[in-house]
Amino acid sequence: MIDPESAKLSAKEERFDVGHDLHVNVRLHTRPLEHDYTFSICTMLASDEKYRRSLKSFKEFGFTQQNTQFLAVDNRNGNHFDGYAWTRRMIPECKGKYIIFCHDDVELVDDNYDTLVGRLAALTAADPKWALAGNAGGLLGWTDEKKRRRLALRISDQSFSNKTFGTLPTRCESLDENFIVMRREHAVSGSSDLSGFHLYGTDLCLRAELAGYTTYVIDFHLFHHGNGTKGIPYREQKRKIENKYRKIFPNRCVSTSTEILRF
Repeated sequence: MIDPESAKLSAKEERFDVGHDLHVNVRLHTRPLEHDYTFSICTMLASDEKYRRSLKSFKEFGFTQQNTQFLAVDNRNGNHFDGYAWTRRMIPECKGKYIIFCHDDVELVDDNYDTLVGRLAALTAADPKWALAGNAGGLLGWTDEKKRRRLALRISDQSFSNKTFGTLPTRCESLDENFIVMRREHAVSGSSDLSGFHLYGTDLCLRAELAGYTTYVIDFHLFHHGNGTKGIPYREQKRKIENKYRKIFPNRCVSTSTEILRF
């Protein structure tokens, strides 16, 4: 856990007299954002059974209540939050240096707390402007003409066992939603004019890009037990996000972990 006394030094309260025996106490910040924890793990909770398995794995691999804040949005009895509203609700609650947004069906299998801290520290040294990192995503600058591999991966799931695509870390323009790490000091939230449970990772990445930040797939291995679906809600969401970003990035193709978005 980060020393709370250090956090107190980042701000001070000063009294300003404004006349007529009136005064205002103002909290003055003197240093960049300080943090109470290393990680805030924010989970979209739909299943108690899956979440218990996920929490057990995080605890076994070094994410303790001393170094990690555990939070969740509760969708067990209905979808009170979707993927876009989820980030907007959670970010103000987070006190960690890094915010993890993950599904309740991810499970750590070998890489641990120290591994992730080390990977993120190395990423910061290499690129101080990074805002988002994950375990699967679409490579930056993919076009139809190049006809090259468009994905980066470091994951086990129903399709892959301990699979790595690409030399990691690598710059990406989208991230899969199963596991996303966000730097709290470079936080971006989901669009308020989009909703649903698909492609909100891509939305975060594009919003980070517009803010001048970068996105990476990193070498952090876990198992994702979920199965992605491409039904009618997915197609509707794809159309909506393409319509939104066509106005911002006209004629651009964006590679995601599922398919190509065409603006």
